[in-house]
Amino acid sequence: MDRKSARALEIAGLSLAGLFMMSACSPPHVIDTSVPLRDGEYVGRSNPDEQGAIGTVKITVANGAIASTSFETVTADGQKKDADYGKTSAGDVGNAEYYQRAQAAVASYSQYAEQLTQKQDPMSVDIISGATVAHSQFLQAAVRAVMASQGVQDDGRADSINMPSLDLDENDY
Repeated sequence: MDRKSARALEIAGLSLAGLFMMSACSPPHVIDTSVPLRDGEYVGRSNPDEQGAIGTVKITVANGAIASTSFETVTADGQKKDADYGKTSAGDVGNAEYYQRAQAAVASYSQYAEQLTQKQDPMSVDIISGATVAHSQFLQAAVRAVMASQGVQDDGRADSINMPSLDLDENDY
């Protein structure tokens, strides 16, 4: 084999390996978008994360399309993650870095909701840097809400969306 052919084969192999790596990192496509959505309001909830927090997505379907979406997360003790999330029990910002990371996750909630309304498919909602755990919670809850709007029984497909560990530096709350 000549040098040019060997290099082409090497590039093809690297490209194929990259494709496999990208597909392994992508969440599974768990929604059948060919099933129509029924008008109404629907709710889906995520599995709890490592700290017991649960995300809730509410969608309103009008004329067979998602007209509005909201997303919120509550802690294990039922406290809504909002502007106070990441503060101490006294209401102070005890650790500025922790508070900033927590607030980056909170800021992502409306962005994830807006993307779902625009894209109409939970699996097309892009990850926002610094909000990967929130993204997984959003996907699980949104898949369940969309399935409910389709009249499809929750068969555990949303469970295939992995919840990243909170211990990893690149993840947030």
